[in-house]
Amino acid sequence: MSGEPGLRSSKDAWRRWIRDRRQPVTAASTAAVVAGIQAFIEALDAKSAAIAGRRVPPGANLILFYRAMANELSLDRLADAVGWQRFAVTRTPPHGPLTLHPAIGAMEQHRYGFPQPTADAFELQPRHISLALVPGVAFDRHGTRLGHGVGYFDELLARLPKDCPRVGVTCRHLVFDQLPSEPHDVPMTHLATEDDVIAIGPDGA
Repeated sequence: MSGEPGLRSSKDAWRRWIRDRRQPVTAASTAAVVAGIQAFIEALDAKSAAIAGRRVPPGANLILFYRAMANELSLDRLADAVGWQRFAVTRTPPHGPLTLHPAIGAMEQHRYGFPQPTADAFELQPRHISLALVPGVAFDRHGTRLGHGVGYFDELLARLPKDCPRVGVTCRHLVFDQLPSEPHDVPMTHLATEDDVIAIGPDGA
């Protein structure tokens, strides 16, 4: 995008600039991203099966993903294809950090309009997650994620296993050469766009 803020601009300045120019998510973009992530998951499952010497059972290798807000790329079709039992989602409690729960079960509406598990949902632990599919306002080619400014997701990502792949999910026009970052930011190891899932950043493999 032309006229983008400089690296010394604040994250809020970048958020405002991107939101003013953000393009709608199309069905074609969604289908391409979902296909790439599904292939990535299948490759991880095959690798796990080779290491274990047996087929990966249903429910193993639990995947953290998100229920999309209006301007985000939805991964519901991925869950339809892979199986909803493979996925975990977050809940925003009245106080404290995000909690993790199965993507199946009773849901209620989050204040931002997407479904989240109800207060009595079974709680998962971060150690149960083997892959994280992460939303964001934008990402850069070094793995920096620009979130919504609340800090919830960075705090959660910091609690996941160190070897858990962190895949930023976005459209290609929201990937920049470099975004401002802060010490608490948790970098992505991969990016998923219409073009594929690629390894990025120092931890990408």
